[in-house]
Amino acid sequence: MRLSRAVGAAALALATSIGALGAVPTNASAAPAPGGEAVLAAEPGVFPPELILLHAGKGMLLKDRKNREPISWRHADGRKTPLDCGGGIVTFGDEIGCIGTTDLKIRNFDTGAAESVPAKDNRTWANAMSPNQVLTYEKDANSRYVLHLLGRVNEPRKDVPVTGAGPMGSFAVLASDGSGALLEYWNTAEEGGHGHRYLDYGTATLTELPRPSGVGSAYSKASLGSRWIAMVQFDEAIMVSRTDPSVTRTMSVPGPDRVMPVGDWLIADMRRSSGDTSVWAYPVAGGTPRPVLNGLDGPLLLGPDGGAYGLSTPFGSGRWGINGISVDAQGAPRVQEALPLPPQPSDRRSIAFAQGDLSALHLDRTESVLGYRVSVKEPLSVAQAPYWRCDTSRADPSCQHAASTRSGNAATGDGRVVGITAESTSCTEGCEYTAYVRDARTGGAHRTVKLPGALQWARMLSASGRHVLIRVQEKGTERLVVLDIDSGKPLDIKPASTAGLWGSLLWQPEGDKGVVAATDLRTGQVTRRVDLGSGCRPYELQANGDWFYWTCSAEGAGAAAYHVPSRKRIPVSFAEKPHGAVELGDGYLAHEGHGRLHVYNLRTGTAVMEHRVDEFAAGGPSIGFAVDRFGGRLAYLAQDETVHIVGVTGSTSPLSVIDKNVPGTLDSKSTTGRQARWWLSKPASSWKLLVRNPASGISTVVRTGGEARGVIDLTWDGKDQSGRTVANGSYEWTLLVSPADGKGGQHSTTGSVILSGATSQAGRPTRP
Repeated sequence: MRLSRAVGAAALALATSIGALGAVPTNASAAPAPGGEAVLAAEPGVFPPELILLHAGKGMLLKDRKNREPISWRHADGRKTPLDCGGGIVTFGDEIGCIGTTDLKIRNFDTGAAESVPAKDNRTWANAMSPNQVLTYEKDANSRYVLHLLGRVNEPRKDVPVTGAGPMGSFAVLASDGSGALLEYWNTAEEGGHGHRYLDYGTATLTELPRPSGVGSAYSKASLGSRWIAMVQFDEAIMVSRTDPSVTRTMSVPGPDRVMPVGDWLIADMRRSSGDTSVWAYPVAGGTPRPVLNGLDGPLLLGPDGGAYGLSTPFGSGRWGINGISVDAQGAPRVQEALPLPPQPSDRRSIAFAQGDLSALHLDRTESVLGYRVSVKEPLSVAQAPYWRCDTSRADPSCQHAASTRSGNAATGDGRVVGITAESTSCTEGCEYTAYVRDARTGGAHRTVKLPGALQWARMLSASGRHVLIRVQEKGTERLVVLDIDSGKPLDIKPASTAGLWGSLLWQPEGDKGVVAATDLRTGQVTRRVDLGSGCRPYELQANGDWFYWTCSAEGAGAAAYHVPSRKRIPVSFAEKPHGAVELGDGYLAHEGHGRLHVYNLRTGTAVMEHRVDEFAAGGPSIGFAVDRFGGRLAYLAQDETVHIVGVTGSTSPLSVIDKNVPGTLDSKSTTGRQARWWLSKPASSWKLLVRNPASGISTVVRTGGEARGVIDLTWDGKDQSGRTVANGSYEWTLLVSPADGKGGQHSTTGSVILSGATSQAGRPTRP
């Protein structure tokens, strides 16, 4: 659905008549990732499939709008047979004739039978045939077209000239069946101008059809049915009997877009006049019209059974397929599915991925954000049903902004997604940018945070828990902004250089020799320094736990990764080329360049390309691919709207707490100040919080929990796990967390808290 669905009648006629048959498949599948791979199926949408119906028989001739696969004959049992014509085509029922420079090669796709109709000198094949004859044409001495019917194998008359009516300076076959064809022709004004004619195969005669009164041209629409020919101008339709063209009926049909007679009914699509997508059947004899289709995409084509076939959805149904409109034994219109089609997927526009939770922006009737859950331990898998969603509506107009494609989006790793969006489409002189934050759960809270200043542009670099790192430009000067999305306040605004965000730490260059320093955003103090061994001031810098990635220039010079525990500097030569986008994961790099996505594993101490994707929805981080910074996976969006989640071989880093917000004092009688949060570097399988009385040495379990993706968030009321009140006093707390992926041991982090409001004091033998 990345291309327009609009196909004009002229383009369709051209595709049908000349047979644009050179389509070549372009979808290439990558080899499975060594670290495992899971596929999230495309989400079904409400729009019609990206197909054009070219011809209807027992099977259907269909063309992919995006040329992802060849034009093919779709059999009723689901098989596809590619059409191998090199030029135009002639069709009837299940027979396709390939127009070449000599004989017409006809193949029956239902029975497999084949025949060849010999060409005649100076004759050209027209797009019409019957079980017995094929229509051809030549030019006379005055360059006017003369028609001939050439006999097929079962027709003894091998060349029958068509008579009747006048000259034709040019013509087009609009439709045909086994008995005749409807033609549109053009002449000079002196020779009859513009009009329509009906060719009867049995008599080999052309009959002039009516023209609208008071108009010096032909009807704007003409369509062939099994009993009637419909001629439409504005709101008037003239129905001409095929068996006796002198018999006509006049009908009032309000401005139809497409029409076709079926039995004694006129099928009319009213989209042009009313915008209504429904299709109605109008009785030729007069009376009340009936709805037959909810929607129609593309043309209505005459089938060999006299029915009208189209890519459509029946009235009262949302399912798209090739449906035929015919009449039942009582002469009433009915709709039957002739060929089921897989639903057209909704258009996925962006993805975000953190702590095994993946979200995607979907474009369908509305813009929606859907969240999916990926396993956090082996084997790698993804639940196909979304576990949360929001839909853009009047009640929730900001839903899609949390997955913004304009200024970037990300999953924060604590159960939220955030996107940056401008309040105007043009910010040359500066405008307001807003961060839209949404809890990733159905009905989850959503909030906005304004970025400071009148900005010319803004781009999200990364998110980690409550902090978001953004690069902005104001009055021609670039700056870095660290935004606390909990408080809604900017924490750090600096002239643009480079920085990497991880938890509560903002890593920035210190000097020009490759040293980077971490500022704790909670205190504003530098708490850690790392020498990357680069000898340069990083131009680009990314941080992920104990992993760093940097370049020494905008051109990618000196690009390398560094692992703090092993003290290994790992050059990555691919970034020294025009390198596109590089994202750092936990011991790997995802590199998008030249329309390909490469995954480089760093965990063995060298950069080894472990996986390559040749074709995907390129566009950079959060558009074509997303790295789960808090785990060992990444995801990419394929051109068929599927999402592929890819694992990386080797072990992830040990689990750690990367940020925390824990009160130093707690009044058990108060309803405020009780919330404590610990942000995790990767998902946990279980956790336990204990408090220890230093005086007695006794520890008490106050809370336990199971799987935690990104954050342990609790409100402590001063009671233990059993509901008993813990005595007043000073305590040491310990949080024990076990990794969900089983890589690394249990993590322990400690702190202190003073408890008040209880009726007893710490140190007494009755309570710890």
